[in-house]
Amino acid sequence: MESPNFQPTLFERIFFRIFYFINLFVPWDKLPGFLGAFNLNSMRTELRANNLHDGYASCAAQGNTLSHPLEDRRFLTARNSDGKFNSLELPLMGCSGMRFGRNFPREYTRKPTERELWTPNPRLVSERFMARKPEGFIPATSLNLLAAAWIQFQVHDWFQHEISNEVYDIPLLSEDKWPRSSMTLPRTKPDEVLDPSDIECPGYKNKNTAWWDGSQIYGSSEAVTQSLRTTDPDGKLSLSEGSKQVFIPRDSSGNPRTGFSDNWWTGIEMLHTLFAMEHNAICETVRAAHPDWTGDQIFDKARLVTSALMAKIHTLEWTPAILAHPALQIGMNVNWWGIASETLTKTLGRISKTSETISGIPGSGVNHFGVPYSLTEEFVSVYRMHPLIPGKPLTYVVVPEFQHSRATL
Repeated sequence: MESPNFQPTLFERIFFRIFYFINLFVPWDKLPGFLGAFNLNSMRTELRANNLHDGYASCAAQGNTLSHPLEDRRFLTARNSDGKFNSLELPLMGCSGMRFGRNFPREYTRKPTERELWTPNPRLVSERFMARKPEGFIPATSLNLLAAAWIQFQVHDWFQHEISNEVYDIPLLSEDKWPRSSMTLPRTKPDEVLDPSDIECPGYKNKNTAWWDGSQIYGSSEAVTQSLRTTDPDGKLSLSEGSKQVFIPRDSSGNPRTGFSDNWWTGIEMLHTLFAMEHNAICETVRAAHPDWTGDQIFDKARLVTSALMAKIHTLEWTPAILAHPALQIGMNVNWWGIASETLTKTLGRISKTSETISGIPGSGVNHFGVPYSLTEEFVSVYRMHPLIPGKPLTYVVVPEFQHSRATL
């Protein structure tokens, strides 16, 4: 795809230059809170202009109204679990099975040679930058383990690479601390070649929907979503209720029946159960207000509310907690409420119908900044949250009522 067509305004370009100069002497994180937030906003605008690139050589891969017509008008106002039809002009944009985007032009993302792949040795990088230091786990006293559980819960909504049957045999260091004689990792499966440029610069598919749509709970296909719903007319999700507790139901092998169940542990179990219960509670409220609605109508509305609730928690609570810096706390609050503030927005509604800066992102106009929406490979790469996890080993207890193991800290 050609370069993004989003162009900053003259006013925004002036701010770029001002902050370039300021940052030569003072980085954004050393500035007073509000000035640091303006610095971050300027950086974000510049990144939108220069660092959003489609994972496809042409946006034709995103489909059109002829190749993928909207046959069920329900999805004009509801989420399609496959992620389709959030844009009627590009109906496949962000849906499951579409490629990750890039933060660099595709010609700079060519497949590395074997020598380039192992230089520097990934084990050296791991030991140098990610291994726990001799002093051990250093707790962040403003957080608890829910912070780690939450981000894993959200990541399960956003992305999952396709994995091939081939593996990498990772070269070990001469005095490696790895407990086995070798280390193998499954290779990410490249997408099929759709354009000659894909040979040197392959694309990779996202198995999940890229949208913030709660797919870790609801699934990334309509078939999965239907299998997770109850048969009652109130649009609820299935839950297993014991004498005193509620759990995610299990299949015949004991695996959780939910939208995404990889890397399961107690923290994920808790959040999946909590938000499935939240969905069902919203369904009851909607049913009371709209007794004539169908189960699909109730389910669709409850899913939108639940997804919005998770987005709000992540924006206003998790991110300011994990990045406890005044500029970031101000910036995330403005992301949601705008500079108009929560009080004014709740009192008067949106002051600006289009400006996210004035009235926040929720409810603002749609702007993909010249590039079909996707999550990017670089975005995926930075989500490495191992330092949030204490080194204490997990223990396991058996809940006889459901006959499956549950990990506890």
